[in-house]
Parts: sequence; structure tokens; C-alpha cells
Amino acid sequence: MADPGLSSADSFSTDGVRRRAPVARALFGDVVQFIDFMLIIFTSVGVAYLYHTYGLQTEFDFQSYAAAGILGATGFTTLMRRDGYYEFEQLTSADGSLRAVMSRWALTALGLLAFGFALKISDSFSRVWLFAWSAGVLVSVIGVRFAAVAFVKRTSRDGGVFARRVAIVGATSLGVKFAERVKDSPMGISIAGVYDSGLKDNGDSHLAGAKGALDDLAIAARNGVIDDIVIAVPRAAPEEMAALVRRLSILPVSIAICPNIHWLDHLGGAINNVGGVRVLSLYRRPLEGWGGVLKTIEDYVLSLLAIVLLSPVMLAIAIIIKLQGKGPVLFAQQRHGFNNAVFKVYKFRTMTTADDGDVVEQAKAGDPRITPVGKILRRYSLDELPQLFNVIKGDMSLVGPRPHAMAHNHQYARMIENYSGRHKVKPGITGWAQVNGFRGETSETEQMADRVRFDLSYVDNWSLWFDIKILILTVRAVVFPQNAV
Repeated sequence: MADPGLSSADSFSTDGVRRRAPVARALFGDVVQFIDFMLIIFTSVGVAYLYHTYGLQTEFDFQSYAAAGILGATGFTTLMRRDGYYEFEQLTSADGSLRAVMSRWALTALGLLAFGFALKISDSFSRVWLFAWSAGVLVSVIGVRFAAVAFVKRTSRDGGVFARRVAIVGATSLGVKFAERVKDSPMGISIAGVYDSGLKDNGDSHLAGAKGALDDLAIAARNGVIDDIVIAVPRAAPEEMAALVRRLSILPVSIAICPNIHWLDHLGGAINNVGGVRVLSLYRRPLEGWGGVLKTIEDYVLSLLAIVLLSPVMLAIAIIIKLQGKGPVLFAQQRHGFNNAVFKVYKFRTMTTADDGDVVEQAKAGDPRITPVGKILRRYSLDELPQLFNVIKGDMSLVGPRPHAMAHNHQYARMIENYSGRHKVKPGITGWAQVNGFRGETSETEQMADRVRFDLSYVDNWSLWFDIKILILTVRAVVFPQNAV
């Protein structure tokens, strides 16, 4: 049975004003790393040009100084990345960044000198250039750090792109202490509210002023006003804590635990920093960082290409359906998408009826409602082609958990544990479950539970190569169909 902590109705609520999720902070570090890399190369070539042109009044070897710049940029940024100085929290700490820049550049310069002596090419480079280049690198890279701090401060105010809204689960003294420690963070971290965990024995008395219960937290997370959840419960029975984590895991936000005894139950988690407080990360926001960017590019590029290539096929199907008899060419049905938002999914009509509402009967093998043309379209999944336009609209993705009729969604959310975790990403035209044989009718709860297991595995293990693998397997599944009705 599904966990009762987040009621079916509330877990699908999308009331309220939706807010855009903040820009992933990991992207900021990558951008700063790229700027550092290019600055070091440009500084190397620029200093050499000025020194040779105006100082020595001679020509200079562009390739040699560019190669030195590339080596220096690679060594410096590698050291900074290895030691965590491109992490968001480190970039927004100017004092720590200054010391890190100077020490890592000193190591890089020494490494370049040793490399030059070993290859007997150090005489090709002027010492004046080396000192001027080093000074230029320090000034420019440190300047980038001050600019980064100022930029983050400006864009973190009033819910800007780098604002981070944290909800605390645990109306206890530990939760209050965490809130007090984090709320003074200058880098856009704000407390969205302290919520009651609902646990009976958490080792501390519940405090007044809690913003609400878990259902209220779910609604806030669904409506996009929360980015992170931090569980701040000092003590609880292991099974209670496990149940609490499972209830929250279906929400499309990051989830972490404050330092407590339950860290020992989650040894696989990563230690992260939230406003200067160390927390144990259990779930990260799906498709965080560059993952979301790559997924979006994949969807738009491949969908547009597929629409262009398959437009003659779709036109022919539309004509055949129209010639077959009365009725629309397309079938539209309301379904739940990312974060349970309701959208209309489009298919070529394959049945004589178009059910949509509180009761939707699944199509079965030999279903008399399926038209002769519809039988062929369903067998080879050609009825799904109009969903390419759902992808272009942004409601769906090429790859992801298949969206179910709303009536089925509500039904299975009450019966299958963590079912709603499928909605942490956009639904897909094809998915990991479908290429593993879970396609078509799911008349038994066990069959749907297996499908959900594959869907959640996809959500937790997404990668670009995983998507490509699924798309390739989809072609095979379409050519040699199984379980299609």
C-alpha cells in the first residue's frame, strides 16, 4: 500500500502561483571555471603580445604562448575543481577564494617551470613575461571572484535566479536552531517555513508556530515555492524516519537530513553545505545542473527532426483515419505531467470512444472499441506520433515515465508506494519500463508496480546516454512489438 502521509488529493494539488525553479547552482561554478580558463589563455597571449610588440619590438611565437596558456589554464582549473573551489558556496566566499587562487596558481606556475626545464624549452620564454602573466592572472581571476560575489548577491534578492528556499521538517528545537543558523546566510538562502513532521516520538517537544503539516508542505513543493527540504528531527524510531523519507521522496525537490543519529542509516548520501550547515543529502532534484539543459536540447532537436522526417507518415495516417468514418483524427486526454501539472496528451484516434474523466477503461486485447486502422496504429505505436508536438510544447519529453489517464493516476497513487515519484520529471513518449516489456494494458496492480519500479529507476539514474539507449531500444520494440493492444 502507498504511504498515507501525503493524501492522494493533496499530492496532486497544483493550486497557487507557480514559481520558476532557481538556476542550478552547479552551472554557475562551471561558467566561472570556463571564464578562468579563457582568461588565463588570453592573459598569456596578451602579455606576450604587449611585451614583444612594444617592449622588445619583435615578433612573438603565438602558438608557444597559447600552448603555455592552455597548459596553465588546465592545471589551475583542475586544481581548483579538485579542491572544490568551483562549488557555489566556495565561490560566494571571497576570502577563501583569494587564498585558494593564489596558492593554486603558485603551484601551477611552479609546475610549468619544472615542465619547461625538463623539456629544455624554458629559454624560449621571457622571465618578464612569466611574472607579468602571473600578475595578470591573479588580478583577473581574483576580479572574477569579486564580480561573482556581487552578481550572486544581486540575483539572490527577492527570489532571484540564485535564491534557495529551504523548508524544514521538524517543529523542534533542532529545526529552530537550523533555521536561525541558515536564515542569516548572505547568499539567497531563505527559510520557506518550518513544518511539523507528524512523528509521535521525535525526542523533542513540538514547538508552536509551525507553518503546517506534511500535506501543506507537499502543496508548497508542488507549487514551486520550495527548493530544498531539510529534515530536522533529533530522534525517532528508524521505521518512522524511513517512512517520513519515503513520503517526501516523491516531491520534485532536494531532500537532506540535519546532523543526527539517522545519518548512520543513510551511509550512501553525500555531505553537502546549506548556509554553512553540513547536511546529509538523500535525494537531489532530478535533472539538476547541466542534466536539465542537455535533456531540453535533446528533446527539441530530436523532436523537430522527427516531425520533419515523419510528417508525410503523419499526414497519411490522418487521411486514412478521416476516410475510415466519422470522428476526429486526434484524440486528446487530460493527464498528469511534471510535478502533477495537468496537460492534454495527443494521439491519433484508434477507438470509437474517447474516454476522459473519473472513469477510464483501459484498452484490452480484442477490445471491440478499437478500429481496424487503430489496431495497426497501436501495434506499431504510430498512434503516439502526435505527442512529438507535446514535446515541443514542453509538456512531455521524448523519454520518461509514460503518462497515465488521470483516473488511473489517482487509483494507483493510493495503491502503489512512491507511485507519484514518477512525476518528478516530465512524462515521455517512451520510457525505460516500455522497452523492458511493460507496455500496453496493466490489468494487475503487480504489473503496474513493476512498471513504476522501472520508471523510478530511470528518474534516479538519468543520463544522456541512458536516454539514447532507451530510444534505440524503442526502435527495436516498435519493429518487433510486444504487449501492444
